[in-house]
Amino acid sequence: MQIQQHPNEDNTAAQHLEGARILCVDDCPASLEYLRSIFAHAGAHVSVCSSALEAIELLKKERFDLLFSDLSMDPGLDGYDLVHALRDMEAEDSERQATPTAAVSSDAMRPSRKRRFADFQVYLSKPVPVQSLLKIAMRLLEASEEAVEHGSLRLWEADVAAEAAEASSQAAEAMASASREATAAAAMAMTAAASGTQAALMAEEASAKASSKAPPW
Repeated sequence: MQIQQHPNEDNTAAQHLEGARILCVDDCPASLEYLRSIFAHAGAHVSVCSSALEAIELLKKERFDLLFSDLSMDPGLDGYDLVHALRDMEAEDSERQATPTAAVSSDAMRPSRKRRFADFQVYLSKPVPVQSLLKIAMRLLEASEEAVEHGSLRLWEADVAAEAAEASSQAAEAMASASREATAAAAMAMTAAASGTQAALMAEEASAKASSKAPPW
């Protein structure tokens, strides 16, 4: 795996990760350090584990806002086993919120019999650019607990987009309705103005007739 150089310049997206608790899991030291340095540089509180078993033990003691994990790890348990264990912990504890998870692995796009619908919210294939990691982390932090429990990040983003489109449609309809009302009001005003003008002309005509019939003295 080719490890990309960490950027020296500040990143705007990084500001949104300030204070976030992130757990990174990978049996490759270079990959683990890559993830740790990126999120730490963004202001997150980062914990690292080099195996799924180590991560499971840590998750029993601590809560995290995000989990980034490799899939194929040695020895024994892999990334799927890790997330299955995490979901079991959440199911057994009603006060424990669902933790958004991201798979960061060379095997991310490879089918697996262990893969379930709501294991990981997003699958990223190594190597992942810094900007992509930060943006994904931001989106995962914004995802609702229901989205984490029942679907992927893409499904959640689709729901958010649909809600935004519906809100936009409602706003457009409200504007159209207001425009129609304004047009009707303007038409009524024009009708009233025309009636006023006609009344004024009739009054002027009546006044002229009255003046012509008046005696000269």
